[in-house]
Amino acid sequence: MHAYLQKAGVQGEPYKYPVYCTIENTSFFANAYNKHRGCFIALSDYRRLLFVECNTLTCEPIRMGALGFDDIVSADVKKAIFGQYKIVLEFMIDGKKKKFTFRIAKKVYGTDFYEQEQNLKGLLEYFEKYGHNLRY
Repeated sequence: MHAYLQKAGVQGEPYKYPVYCTIENTSFFANAYNKHRGCFIALSDYRRLLFVECNTLTCEPIRMGALGFDDIVSADVKKAIFGQYKIVLEFMIDGKKKKFTFRIAKKVYGTDFYEQEQNLKGLLEYFEKYGHNLRY
């Protein structure tokens, strides 16, 4: 996870609160196979969200990048079923609004993501605070 997130940012870009989550594909051509994909996200100290979208079966990165918080239109944090959280971020990219939906669980069983719950707490606090301070 850390190696992929370091590649998603610029050389030596510090980040915090790395978590494993799923990203929802909201395109018209989404089907049952590619509706939800594994993803790593983290908050950069440069006011960006680093993300790495991975293949569900092989965990190889499909795409990676960073989304700047200067382009954010809305941020919404909701508690979903079974103790999961849903973060919906809407960005203005190339003059169009693009929505990103992340679903994050407190624990990821069968992995070595021991700090998942602690990092999730920090991430949720940041987006709850940030979502209330947006200028529309």
